[in-house]
Amino acid sequence: MILLIEDDLVTCHIMTALLKRLRHPFVVAHNGAEAIEHVSKHPIDLMIADLMLPDMNGLDLIEQILVRPHLQDIPVMFCTAHADPKTVERALAVGAVDFVKKPLNVDAFAGRIERALKRAPARWESWREMIKRLRVDSRTFQPLLTLARDHVAELVQTLGKLKDGKATVEEVGRDELSSRVLRVRGASLNVGAIRTVQLIDFLWSGRGTPEDVSDLHAALVIELGAFEQALQSRSSQFFAASAAGGFGR
Repeated sequence: MILLIEDDLVTCHIMTALLKRLRHPFVVAHNGAEAIEHVSKHPIDLMIADLMLPDMNGLDLIEQILVRPHLQDIPVMFCTAHADPKTVERALAVGAVDFVKKPLNVDAFAGRIERALKRAPARWESWREMIKRLRVDSRTFQPLLTLARDHVAELVQTLGKLKDGKATVEEVGRDELSSRVLRVRGASLNVGAIRTVQLIDFLWSGRGTPEDVSDLHAALVIELGAFEQALQSRSSQFFAASAAGGFGR
């Protein structure tokens, strides 16, 4: 999914029409606050951001987003009419993979979007490889995916209670908590949820510290959304597209 951060309605219309033509799912944020809300809920594969937003500078916004450990590898494209050398230099330092000047050349911009998406972290193992490994078809795979989704949802709920102070690690049990994390990792690995497995390995130290809990909760809220998208697709096309670098990434 692509996050488009743009407050100009004309530019937004042009960009959304292009994304529809390219068949990439997207969400739109018209300011920084909306962008932060979207990246906290949706599995974003690419951010396309304007520099001049109503409530904050686009560079400051992207820095604020990418400082989060589970979001730091999401590619960013800046698209703006303001492109002095210092701004471009700072954008590249922030981690931008491309910097596009307005007004847009739509056809050229389409190609740059496709190139940027290739930098997105893979979310799913290819459908073909998964079916070969598991020796199941799409109908028998669906219950496995549902089970994995349910395990993720259960862990998100537990971590949320810990993060909000409604429960403690001691009450849940450190070993029990680690066991639940490993259960989610195993279930995710079974269905080829590469991104979920990598985030667990990266964020979970096994000690159950407040940082562990907060970071993993934030990441798995997003991954739960990716599982829901996969279930709603109801076909192998979701996973085939991910293998080809399409919307399932």
